[in-house]
This record gives sequence, structure tokens and C-alpha cells, in this order.
Amino acid sequence: MSAPSPVGRWSTATLASLLGVQVFQVVLAWSVLTVSGPMATAVVLALGTLPRIAMMSGLTAGLAGRFAPQRLLAVGELGRAALALAAAGALAAGGFGFTGLLLASLLFGLVEAMTEPAAGSVPALVADPAGRRRMEELRTTLFRATVVLGGPLAGLGALLGLSTGLLVGALVFLVSAALFLSLRPRPSDGAEAPGAGHGPGTGMPGGMPGPPGADSPKAGEVLALPGVRAALICTVLIELGCPGAFNVGTLLLADDRGWGVVGFGVLVGAVGLGTVTAALAPGFARRLRGGGAGLILACTLTAAAMAGLAFSPNLPLAVVLTALMALTAAAASAATLGVLFSGPRPEALGMVMGVVMAAGALAAPLSYLLVGLVARLAGPEAALAGCAGALLAAALVALGDRTLRTATAPAPPAGGPPAGASPAGDEGHLSAKGA
Repeated sequence: MSAPSPVGRWSTATLASLLGVQVFQVVLAWSVLTVSGPMATAVVLALGTLPRIAMMSGLTAGLAGRFAPQRLLAVGELGRAALALAAAGALAAGGFGFTGLLLASLLFGLVEAMTEPAAGSVPALVADPAGRRRMEELRTTLFRATVVLGGPLAGLGALLGLSTGLLVGALVFLVSAALFLSLRPRPSDGAEAPGAGHGPGTGMPGGMPGPPGADSPKAGEVLALPGVRAALICTVLIELGCPGAFNVGTLLLADDRGWGVVGFGVLVGAVGLGTVTAALAPGFARRLRGGGAGLILACTLTAAAMAGLAFSPNLPLAVVLTALMALTAAAASAATLGVLFSGPRPEALGMVMGVVMAAGALAAPLSYLLVGLVARLAGPEAALAGCAGALLAAALVALGDRTLRTATAPAPPAGGPPAGASPAGDEGHLSAKGA
């Protein structure tokens, strides 16, 4: 009997890793809420995103070049397993307080920041061109499946007990680590340069524009371009409204309504369903991301869905509204990216993308903190209503700027981040790769 192919081992390892992340993040978020309350939950989730800034700025990218990528991924999975085991033991012993939960969140985010840049290198290292294409397709499929199903499965697993759920997550990480370690580099035939397969562009991953050069426009010149300032303001408002609603608002609402950790997991899956539907429904996406009019409509629909979710009386209706919220939020973010990519002249795109990435990196944790603060003072309904207000404000900004309001834009480049997603390509924090 022949050994499993590298594609099979890699895809199984990737699936196990994605599921393990979902279990850990759902259990961690619920544990923080149970132990320390809404504001502490927002703080833990917000600070847990900070290591991603190091990843986005390239500070951790060099690790993938200094160490074998598949071994680096395996070490990361072992580190995640150790964190899950330690957290399970602490929860079982009743000694896992706010400080321990915060440390676990930071360390988990740090492991991701150190290992994620290596993930794109593995297919080119272990598979031939045909296998590499299959691996990229499988990665997208597996990611979408776990985005939709991972949250509900994690919630169901947590019914056995939070510590038991973490033990399951640790076992899944161990399986993933063993499979990554079993991968072996292909013999080089000299036909490809090292690192081939990382993306079509020479700048940022996926062909995104690289950082601005010496002759590129200054920030003030870029912001003075027609419609760009308003589109960037819309981007910030969308990033302020969506991550907090997706990751903290749904958590606090599930607790307030008595839907429990399973209800929270189902809402996480609904966020994933909405973002995946946006990616798989190009006709709908084209109508909403065609430019300024699409941006205004998408932001308005997202605000309406958030406001409805805030006062949803039952879980089924909340699931529908959450999925709709994620769907239209992804379209709103795509619309702003479409306008930004088509508006400035090519040499200004690097500066624009730098501002967009900074907005995504900094606005998301701020969104968590604002949602947690408002929820502590006035309840989760008010917090979600505030997120809806941010989206409505984005629609008003677009409506008030003639250039943006009348803009027509092509679809943004494939892989552009939806609302609440990091520029690394995750579609919603908890719904994809965790908070």
C-alpha cells in the first residue's frame, strides 16, 4: 500500500490546524467571558490580535526563510497544543484567571504570527506544479468549510466541558504537527527559483502593490486625490464597526440571551457562512461592489442587519441576521477596495494599501474595546447598535462625497480582505482563524 501523497497529508494537517484554532478560540473567548466579564473579554481578544501586526509588517516573515517551513509549522502546532493542554489543566483546576487567559491569547497570536508566513511556502516546497495547484484549491475549500462548520463544532465540543474541549483541540494540533513533520521537500530540478509560488507580484503577497518608493506620492498628495479621503474614512468606519460586532458582539449577545457556548459557536459559523457566500456569489458581489452606490447600499444593509441582530429575540433569527451582516459587510469592504484600487494612479497604490492595512490592524482591536466598554455600560444591544451606527456613518460619508458617490470601480484583486478580516486574508477573526 502506497504512502499518502504530500497533498493528502498537507490537506489533512491544514484541516486539523484550522479546526483546532476554532476550538481554542471559541473556548478561550467563552472562558474569558465566564471568568472576567464583557470588558475583560474585549481586552483579551483585542490584545490577542497585536502579534498579527508583527506578521503584517514583515517582522516574522524571515523565520520561513531561515527554517524549513514545514518544520516551522509543526513547531507552531506543537506550541498550540502545549497552550491548549496548559489552558485545559488550569481550567480543570479552577485556577485560570484573567491574567492566564490574556497570556494564552497573546501566546497563541504570537505562534500564528511566527508560523503563518511559512504556510504559503510549503506547497511549492513539497509538491510538483500540478500538486501545488491542487493544494491551493484545497486550502480555499478547507478554509471555507471550517469557517462555516468550525464554530458550531467547537461549541458542541465545549458542551463536554471547556477543559475537555481544549483537550480535543490539543489532540487535533498534535495530529497536525505530526503530518507537517512527515512532509519532505521535493528534489530541486533547478527550473524554479527558490520561493516560487508565493504570488504573482513582486511586492506584497498576492500581487498587491508593494511599499511606496522614493518617487511615490506623499501621503498628503494621495489623500488629496478625489474620493480617496472619503473612501479611506469609510474603510476605517467599516473596520471599527465589523470586527467588534462579529467577534465580541455575537459572544456577548449569546451570553445575554442564554444561548450558551453552542449558540455562540453557531453565530461564529453564521459569520463564516456570510463571508463565504459573498465569495461564492459573484453576481451579488458585483452589484454591491460596483462603486460608490454599491458601497452606500452595502453599508446601509449591514447597519440594518446589525441593528436587527441587537434586538433579535431568538437564535434562528440571530443566525440569519448574522449571516446577512457578514455577507453585506464583505461586499462593503470590497466596494471600498474597488474604489481605492481604481482611483489613484498606479504609483499611489502602495501608499493607499499601506493606509488600508494600518486601518485593519489598528481599528479591529479598538473595535473590540469599544464594544466591550459599551456593553459593560449599557448592554450588548447598545454595543451592536453602536457598530451599526459606524456602518451607517460610512454610508453617509460615501453619500456626502460626490466623487465617491458616483464612482464606478472594477472588482478588487482576488483575495482582498473582507470586513473584519486581516490583510493577511482571513475572513473574519473568530470565523476564520480566531480572534
